[in-house]
Amino acid sequence: MALVSGMVGYASPRSTDRQKARYYYLEGARCQAMNQMPEAYEYYKKAYFTDPTYEEAASAYGMNRLLVPTDSMQSQGELLKSLSLMRPYVDLYPADMSEARSYAYIAGRLDTVSEAIRVYERLDSLRPSVTTTLLQLADAYMMDSQEDKAISALNRFENIEGKSPQLSLKKMSVMLAKGDTLAAVKEADDLIASNPRDSYYYILKGNLYEVIGENDSVLSSYLRAEELNPDNGGAKLSLATYYKSIGDSVGYDQKVYEALLSEDFEMEDKLSLLSEYLQTLLDDDSDTARGDHLFEVIMEQYPHEPSVLDLAARYSSAKGDYEEAIKQIGYAIDLNPANPMYWQQLMSYQIAAEKGKEAMETFDRAASHIAISDQLRLMYGSAATMAKEYAEAERIFGDLIHYYVPDLPISETITDDSAIKGLKYDDLTRLSSIYSMLGDMYYGAKELEKAYSAYDNSLLFNPGNPLSLNNYAYFLSENNGDLDRAESMARQAIELDPDNDTYLDTMAWVLFKRKEYKEALEFQKKAIEIAEQKGEPAAEFYNHLGDILFMNHNPEEALENWKKALQMEPDNALLKKKVSHKTFFFE
Repeated sequence: MALVSGMVGYASPRSTDRQKARYYYLEGARCQAMNQMPEAYEYYKKAYFTDPTYEEAASAYGMNRLLVPTDSMQSQGELLKSLSLMRPYVDLYPADMSEARSYAYIAGRLDTVSEAIRVYERLDSLRPSVTTTLLQLADAYMMDSQEDKAISALNRFENIEGKSPQLSLKKMSVMLAKGDTLAAVKEADDLIASNPRDSYYYILKGNLYEVIGENDSVLSSYLRAEELNPDNGGAKLSLATYYKSIGDSVGYDQKVYEALLSEDFEMEDKLSLLSEYLQTLLDDDSDTARGDHLFEVIMEQYPHEPSVLDLAARYSSAKGDYEEAIKQIGYAIDLNPANPMYWQQLMSYQIAAEKGKEAMETFDRAASHIAISDQLRLMYGSAATMAKEYAEAERIFGDLIHYYVPDLPISETITDDSAIKGLKYDDLTRLSSIYSMLGDMYYGAKELEKAYSAYDNSLLFNPGNPLSLNNYAYFLSENNGDLDRAESMARQAIELDPDNDTYLDTMAWVLFKRKEYKEALEFQKKAIEIAEQKGEPAAEFYNHLGDILFMNHNPEEALENWKKALQMEPDNALLKKKVSHKTFFFE
């Protein structure tokens, strides 16, 4: 009794450690429940190191350790160590399905598939009524290249849960991996037999035939799906994809068109398909009346969907119909004024339509609905330049420049290049772009020296800014500037973007000013060739070509190009004079 009484109140070191570890573990669980993950991790770590035999703490520490790169550096060895910390708990409590599944999933992803299979098989034996384990077990078998066992697990799942298209797809993928195409086709036939009137099952079978390269069977399956459900957009889309794969553009166009007119298509899928189809129409210079009709139908189906109006606006813009684009994106803004992209698009369409004042007003309206981004501020500066509100444009560009470096000059050349030091690459390129736009604004305001200073500053921050190089070169050539420097900058711009028609036009014009007419003609012809491929070149391109041709002793072709330019700019007095007198005139 004395011996026993002497032990009353005594706690072994092991039990004391467990109590401390238990306290840390519970604190970790509390922090995790409050989504305080760094704190939870530290508590779990303390719990484990206080008592490494405490399985719950080891498992929680191991699980969280997987997510902390600074502790394990995410090396394979350290990740496996984290997994090993979780294993004792999983083996001590094998029926804890949640922990066992997490452990097995991680094991499979760490190339220890045999360990994943061991745990899934044990879970299956302990809880055979939980069929989802069979799907996870089948995946693990597939990762271990045990296709027969994977199919067996999926068959057991089917016996309990019944046949479904998702399950058949899974089985077919296993059969194809095994190389058994006959079994895969039979699985598709069995699925169809379970419901012969379901058109979707024929689409799945057609997809299977496409994978194994039996094109005739692909077509017959898709046609059967369409026959069973003529309004099925999925069947029409499958047929469109098939026609596209065999190069049947007529069949593709027809089925896409029919699919878009169907009503059993999800709106997001329909818009994605419509976007691709419209791009095809625009790229092929097709009759866009079909696209216009599609929008009429889709607008009727989704009259109050901003995303539909957004796509309609983009399509109108791509066609060059900026007035319609402005109207459509305006409706989208009315429905969803909190979307920043809609405001940005509206301003871009207004600027493209040369409505600078309206774009400035849009900026002011946007400020009451969204946080104004730097991109919108830049667009506002462009709009102010277009509206000849030069002081306002200078103010907004200056604010943007001073956001990055407070003391930078706005209208003078930067003489201290220490401003560059410490700036990130992205900041350098942004500053270069802002100064480039500032240069364009000063040139429009006929302040040449300020414009040249802005371009110099732009090239200080990014010597490879092709837009600054091009514009600077062109304006120098137009104003009796340094033609040597203009030619050097124009050539740099073309090296950076060889297929830019505007840069080629600038190069040709600089050479024209240098009286190097033969080389100028080569660049101008290439500029117009590229511009015509993209659409209609600017009148200035034909005007320049006419001048260059005249100096190359080809007055007839020169006159033809001046006439083209005059058709595009009928109020251009100098062009009228050239056409009327059939000769070249300086400004």
